[in-house]
Amino acid sequence: MCGIVGYLGSELAAPVILDGLRALEYRGYDSAGLAVLGTNGLTLRRRAGRIDDLASLLDEETLQGTIGIGHTRWATHGSVTDHNAHPHADATDRLVIVHNGMTDNVHRLRDQLVADGHEFRSETDTEVIAHIVGLEYAAGGSLAEAVATTLRQLDGAHSLLALAADEPDLLVAGRVGAAGGLVVGHNDTGAFVASDLPAVVQHTSEIQVLQANEVVTLSRETAEFTDLNQQPIKRQSMSVPWDPVAAAKAGHRHFMHKEIREQPRTLADTIRPRVTLDPVELELDGFDLPLKATSIDRVVIVASGTSYFAGMVGAHYLRDVAQLPCSVEIASEFAYAPGPISPQTLVVAISQSGETADVLVAVDRARTAGAPVTALVNTPGSELTRAADAVLHLHAGPEISVAATKTFVSEIGLLYLLACKLGSDRKLLGPEELASNIAAIAHAPIAVARALELEPKLEQLARRYHHFKNFLYMGRGLAHPVALEGALKLKEISYIHAEGFAAGELKHGPIALVEPATPIVAVVLDDTMRAKTLNAVTQIRSRNGRVILVATEGEDLHDDLADDMILLPPTPSTMAPMVSIVPLQLFAYHVAVWLGLDVDQPRNLAKSVTVE
Repeated sequence: MCGIVGYLGSELAAPVILDGLRALEYRGYDSAGLAVLGTNGLTLRRRAGRIDDLASLLDEETLQGTIGIGHTRWATHGSVTDHNAHPHADATDRLVIVHNGMTDNVHRLRDQLVADGHEFRSETDTEVIAHIVGLEYAAGGSLAEAVATTLRQLDGAHSLLALAADEPDLLVAGRVGAAGGLVVGHNDTGAFVASDLPAVVQHTSEIQVLQANEVVTLSRETAEFTDLNQQPIKRQSMSVPWDPVAAAKAGHRHFMHKEIREQPRTLADTIRPRVTLDPVELELDGFDLPLKATSIDRVVIVASGTSYFAGMVGAHYLRDVAQLPCSVEIASEFAYAPGPISPQTLVVAISQSGETADVLVAVDRARTAGAPVTALVNTPGSELTRAADAVLHLHAGPEISVAATKTFVSEIGLLYLLACKLGSDRKLLGPEELASNIAAIAHAPIAVARALELEPKLEQLARRYHHFKNFLYMGRGLAHPVALEGALKLKEISYIHAEGFAAGELKHGPIALVEPATPIVAVVLDDTMRAKTLNAVTQIRSRNGRVILVATEGEDLHDDLADDMILLPPTPSTMAPMVSIVPLQLFAYHVAVWLGLDVDQPRNLAKSVTVE
């Protein structure tokens, strides 16, 4: 949540910062602002609303100055107003900060400052932090020392970036806890710092990452890292393999549509580097655990949101293919009630961003118990990549739309490969069975591409159904998490109430909701649960329920089974979740388009949830 951008160099800072904020708007879009240091001192411009609203404000003047900081906000402390937008200044107005995080002890800190005579112009915890940084800075020492001392006083997780008029050639960033990382980089024009890669890779592919309990001081040419006690830290640069062009819409109306349409390629990018068909080989780069596969007695998957539903599919694979007991835990629950885990428990942590606060806390709990952790993550250099014992990268490329699509499919594909790897290492998969499994997933991108051909029909379906206020989604077996994810997509971007449930639970409550005004989306795959799910559909139809059937082709599908039917190409049941989610993504997308909503930036949501 919240996007931070900073620049110092030879170019005007305001346009560079504004471009960076546009690249990070998916992290928060309640308000935006920037501060530029020029010959007339610090100039702040802030505006509630989107980046375009801030840009309109800046069109009225040209801000001089080649150093500045900016922020796009997802509101936590304080309502959505101009006054609560970042940056925030200290009591002297000669120091400004932008901030990502939540201050758990903000009320105590604010009360103390008020008692000391400080006045505040906002409701935010960030302004409180700015005042503390200002006090520490005035007490003597460098801006970096002031930032470090302040961070030690804050409860919670925080990333902040500071700019002081008295040090016009430096930016200072600091971080404590799992508040989301900061990346820094340099090119011929100067230095860049941001919350996420899309704001930096357009300028340089060589980056350094600010980790927890660290401070970095940026000049135009250098980045000096220290711990919170100002002890130097050596930090190597890393190359980021992302092409900034990949973050562009490439002719699509929305990033979400682009990302749905690129799923055949991104799934192939997840699979291709790891498998060969002749001879059959499976190699998971980065899967180097301090534990033999034969020593693992159970697997626990921890994740949030869309990744949690991908984990539910993965649990099926791990139980079936690797024959390992496997549970799936919501990260925020596991973090504080992890249950019995041991050094023989493999914990698989899934996070698209690698910065999800709940997942990072859960990983910390797992490692404290001695359990090895494997991370499935899409963002290189993220916090999760450093917290885990082993890292499996999705290779899905930047996902800009807040609602996850392509990373869900890539996560499922990678979890299947992990299950095959563990099954093979545990001598449970013979050469022929492994070859069959690898062949199935190698052809999955083709099946996903065929599912995309259904888009015209799904657009028509969305046109007919976009005025309905409630939807139910159901499925069994591998179709159950697909139904849950389909419901999540609809509610995320259309604001229509949608509830997913296991089809076997129909008669245990959900059937009471059956009526023509509540369409039911039934996901039916070609598996052992098919007949039972179709029986549930028949029961709904007998009660005048309105059914949208999303099903793998088959002779048992009759016209009177559903009001509308979306037929999927024949697909092995293990691969079907990656295929069957596609029409649900497209349906949700086109419903939101018909409603005239902001698909890529749905209200109240952010791409990376970096606060608990």
